Amino acid sequence: VRANFELSLSELRDIDRGADDADLEPLDKAAHQVAVAENKTVFHGWEGVMEGIADASPHKGITLGNKPDAYRRPVAAAVERLLHSGISGPYGLALGGEEYQRVVEGAEHGGYPLLEHLRKIIDGPIVWAPGVGGAVLVSLRGGDFVFESGQDLSIGYESHDDATARLYLEESFSFHVATPEAAVPLA
Repeated sequence: VRANFELSLSELRDIDRGADDADLEPLDKAAHQVAVAENKTVFHGWEGVMEGIADASPHKGITLGNKPDAYRRPVAAAVERLLHSGISGPYGLALGGEEYQRVVEGAEHGGYPLLEHLRKIIDGPIVWAPGVGGAVLVSLRGGDFVFESGQDLSIGYESHDDATARLYLEESFSFHVATPEAAVPLA
């Protein structure tokens, strides 16, 4: 996975001199692109290369919907599917951008934060996972999913001119779903 970006040479000189207010937004955007690509691959696969968690799951997807106050039922149903398959918890819930925003902004009847209620249902963390379509509930018991980093995230030089350095962030990895039954997609 590779994301190209450019930084001005004057910014790089300022950083070299110890500036703490450098504009590194292009680097931040490149890092975000790599993270999104990694999430998409892990959860939805890379066609012809790797199968993702949601695609490998034999469990029929559960409808999450657009109303966060109704999220607790499909999440509880996903936990029940894993338990019926012999997949123990704790569990983690990876939420795409829109779903995560709905959850953190949501409050159920009586004002109890939805985020806390869902954490109690899954007995584990809820994470913002840009690049994930909908949500995926996964077992955190260990050994069900194997992520291997080849080349860790690194920065590289491509070229430069009088004003700009063209750089890139790059990483390599492989991913394998060892236990497809250990996840339930929600959409």
